Amino acid sequence: MKVLSFVEGANPRKGGLGLVGVPMIAKSLADRGHQEVLVIGGRVNPGRESLVQPDADTAMQQKSGAGSFGIVTFAAWERWAFAPAILWRLCRYARDADFITLHSLYSFPVLAGYLLARLYRKPYGLWPHGVLLPVQRRISIGKKRIYDWLVARRILSQASALFFAALGEREEAYKLGLTPPSVVIPHGFDACEFERLPPRGQFRAKYLDGQQGPLVLYLSRLNAKKGLDLLVKAFALVINRMPNARMAIVGSGDPPSFESEVKNWLHQYGVEHCTVMPGLLIGQERLQAFADADVFVFPSEAENFGFAMFEAMASRVPVVVSDTLDYAAEVQRYEAGLVVRRDSQEFATAIVKLLGDADLGQRMGRNGLQLARAYSWETCGEKIERAIQCILQGIPLPEELTLEK
Repeated sequence: MKVLSFVEGANPRKGGLGLVGVPMIAKSLADRGHQEVLVIGGRVNPGRESLVQPDADTAMQQKSGAGSFGIVTFAAWERWAFAPAILWRLCRYARDADFITLHSLYSFPVLAGYLLARLYRKPYGLWPHGVLLPVQRRISIGKKRIYDWLVARRILSQASALFFAALGEREEAYKLGLTPPSVVIPHGFDACEFERLPPRGQFRAKYLDGQQGPLVLYLSRLNAKKGLDLLVKAFALVINRMPNARMAIVGSGDPPSFESEVKNWLHQYGVEHCTVMPGLLIGQERLQAFADADVFVFPSEAENFGFAMFEAMASRVPVVVSDTLDYAAEVQRYEAGLVVRRDSQEFATAIVKLLGDADLGQRMGRNGLQLARAYSWETCGEKIERAIQCILQGIPLPEELTLEK
């Protein structure tokens, strides 16, 4: 199969990471023997620069497993990733494609992919990536209502299938009255990258003056839905019981101004002296943060997968997460961490419990590694392949992927 995928790039105004799972979703299909080109309006996700090719022809010739895969980027305005060149430079490839994939909804690359799919009458699928969840719909609500009325509803309703990363994500999305068939395909995860961490102490030496006490780590975008106000309040309670504890809030603001809001909370609750905010970390520095962490905390309101949580578990770091996450039940089932309500007292109690019981933390860390290993990009690619093949053949989607709505 020839598959053409479209997504917004890593926008500095939104934290600079973009949809981190998309390149590997596309590559997982290529590894199974298909030709896949990922079209990005804007910058490529940090760490995936080696996959970028100068044009789609070159991308189609880059071997990946049994198939081929490459990323083609287009210069784009930061707002909506507006990159009109996508429309005329990708016409030939859209015409020759067997299937088109759209990632997320509110961006120009997705609109361009939709228009090309309709122009050449190609079947297409859409991954919402959590954008239809209630917490996301509350952001820029006025602009989204206008865009929904103009085109977004048609993009959703005319899709051959919707691809969700978790059952909970789909349940929330279908409350909007969506009609296309859908599948639930968890993202893959490569735990190998996190199994050999740097020696412990490098992150602490650089950002904490070598402090050796308990370290609580948050590592993700700094965004309103992530529950950072709850985290800061909870950490203030932790400090009352464990004065030598420290916290690292790692990530960039989405939008950048949100970083100042987090700093205001730290000042308000009197914990700025024992908290560091090193900004966005990638590569070795990201691994150093996990190597030095004693507990990873994720109080987010909603996550359809939560790559940062899986990275922590792959690093053998026990986690404390909110029960609103789609994979919270898996964390509980594997005993990879503590799952609590989105309440500062409950988070503080769980953090103190793990920091005060080294044996429990180590056991949950080992269990977390097993959970992270349970998800692979190979499995993800195989499920995507079967779903697309069913669409192209005009037969029902695989029962084990559709589940019950």
